[in-house]
Amino acid sequence: MNYRKCNPLYGYRWLAEGIKLFLSQPWPWLALTGATLLLLLLLSLLPVLGLVGIFALFPGIAAGFMFASREASAQRPIAFNHLTAGFRTAPRPLLAVGGLAFLVFFLALILITIGWREQFMALLKLAQSQTSDEAALMSAMRELTVPSSLILVVTLLIATATWFTPALVALRRVKVREALVLSYKAALANFAPFLVYGVLLVLLDMLVSFALRLLLSALRAIGGEQVAAVAAMLVTFPLVCAFLAAMLAAAYVSYIDVFETAPKPD
Repeated sequence: MNYRKCNPLYGYRWLAEGIKLFLSQPWPWLALTGATLLLLLLLSLLPVLGLVGIFALFPGIAAGFMFASREASAQRPIAFNHLTAGFRTAPRPLLAVGGLAFLVFFLALILITIGWREQFMALLKLAQSQTSDEAALMSAMRELTVPSSLILVVTLLIATATWFTPALVALRRVKVREALVLSYKAALANFAPFLVYGVLLVLLDMLVSFALRLLLSALRAIGGEQVAAVAAMLVTFPLVCAFLAAMLAAAYVSYIDVFETAPKPD
């Protein structure tokens, strides 16, 4: 398979089209992302095995959202069965993608932890200490700047290798190894639109967070702390679900532009 290098402004298109797909069927999207977040939250409560489960299942879940996005883009209704469509289509390859991602992350984390063992232990002791020494805590955190940066680099490498992989595996039946390599190369070739997309995503997050804080402050002033707390619980989770839905739909749009026939020329 070939991939194309998109104009940097395609980053705006991906986010805009992702939001548009979400708004075309908001309630089904919220139901799908809500169920996904609850599943991931339950898995996160399990020590070690929960992290393995999240890594293993997420590519299959993401593939399900690729099917849902395809239906939404064709103006067809989406439903709960799309959430498991990826596992029904290519269960082993998608689980393999998640397993490989976890293995790379886990091995990198072990090597980094061993390399900076003393610094990590010092930070852990300070965190567990009854007396809070803020200066010592900040100093210990500064000493972990390099390993923290390495963990971020590993995370970004995994993200680039798996961004397009669920769609390639589930929609085009590309083999796992080829899909990982294609995703990595295509993501690097489209660094500019991904940068635009990332910056716009951060700005959107800041704008929504600011509006939410203003709303909660107004409710706190009018009805008190309890009213604001209830409103926060009722509003925050749907907003997070909407944000995740738009991101997953944007991932589908980016896949179409990079690997399928582009709907618009550069």
